[in-house]
Amino acid sequence: MGIFSKLFPVSIPLPRPPVPEGKTRICIAGFGLSHHTGRARVIADAIAKAYPEDYETWYYFDTRGFRPEFLATVKADIKDSGASVPEDHNASPFCWLETTGAASKKEMTALGGRDRLCDWVKTKFDASDSKNAEFLPLCEGEPPKSWKVVHFDNKTPGTAKTSLD
Repeated sequence: MGIFSKLFPVSIPLPRPPVPEGKTRICIAGFGLSHHTGRARVIADAIAKAYPEDYETWYYFDTRGFRPEFLATVKADIKDSGASVPEDHNASPFCWLETTGAASKKEMTALGGRDRLCDWVKTKFDASDSKNAEFLPLCEGEPPKSWKVVHFDNKTPGTAKTSLD
């Protein structure tokens, strides 16, 4: 193990236990410094805050651990669940949804990058509902490459319960 690996170890993702029935888990994984990943996290946080009974979040942010190992693993998980995956998507972030279907089977839906997350958000949430006013505007256009957006909170886990206890 080199000095770089000792100084910047790859983090281990928190577990993703079954999604509570009736909820959708918004999952975002990517680099720890990225304006697209930071914007995706802010959008997902705002959705979970506006609709806590319907949505929870799960995150994995690690600039060294995200690609290729974690991304390949989560894409395989999505395929195993029976869903298709955007094979050509290898950028940060990678966004997907998880729900619990019939017979408590995990159902996963790959979205892709922050742009595809935004496409889903704009389709799913009504612009005339004031509950959506915090996050829908964040889906318009490219996020700025400002320090605040690039250097987002990449430590705090999402709202999903991350253990089976």
